[in-house]
Amino acid sequence: MLNNVFMNIIMFKNVVLFIGGKSMKNGFTLAEVLITLGILGVVVAMTMPSLIQNYRKTEYSSRLKKFYSMMEQAIIMSELDNGQISDWVRSGDSQLDEDGDYDFEANGKITKEFFTRYLAPYFKYTNITDGKNLIDENNEKTGEYTTIHLVDGSTISLFNGSCIDVIFDTNGNVPPNEYARDQFRFLFCLNKTDQIGLCGKENKVFCTYGLNNTSSRSTILNTCKTNTAYCSRLLQIDGWEFKKDYPHRL
Repeated sequence: MLNNVFMNIIMFKNVVLFIGGKSMKNGFTLAEVLITLGILGVVVAMTMPSLIQNYRKTEYSSRLKKFYSMMEQAIIMSELDNGQISDWVRSGDSQLDEDGDYDFEANGKITKEFFTRYLAPYFKYTNITDGKNLIDENNEKTGEYTTIHLVDGSTISLFNGSCIDVIFDTNGNVPPNEYARDQFRFLFCLNKTDQIGLCGKENKVFCTYGLNNTSSRSTILNTCKTNTAYCSRLLQIDGWEFKKDYPHRL
């Protein structure tokens, strides 16, 4: 695109020189160079966001494909050592503190134990940070989930709810750190009710959030617009590619 703009400027100058009877060897004037640079600057400003967006789509798509493949391979290898995934267990459901709030430390221990027992031997990662309770600047309770740091800079955070939410962050701590933009949610559902309700099939333990296996792409797309947890299912349907109608900006 930039080449086309530049060539059009040169052609315009050639026409002007021809009409004026000037030699082509006169070259560009300072004013013409400044005008050209100004036009190029406008073109770059217009195209750069699109280029960055396309780069992110390509990078995030590649990392999602790699992550999902790693999870599938880890599950297959773990089943050889630990039995069928449908028989895997965790040491407790969601834990609350004395005030009835989510206890990041207690739940972090449960999710870390689950990962360490069933998945850690089959993953390449640098370290694991434990879940911990925190207080924010407004003196409100908050915290951090148990997080696995992968060798490529991406992370996996684990939330202990009715299922274990697996939050894959394509670029780790780099912003925006928002669901459906650089963070994507998966599930380990260990009870049959959640397997049917969230994964869409009994004994489907590791999955993306979905209404059921028969939900159409259009239904999942509309759900993704308002509930970002379901965007991973949309991406899975699309082969982990970000189609033109993907509803969230990366």
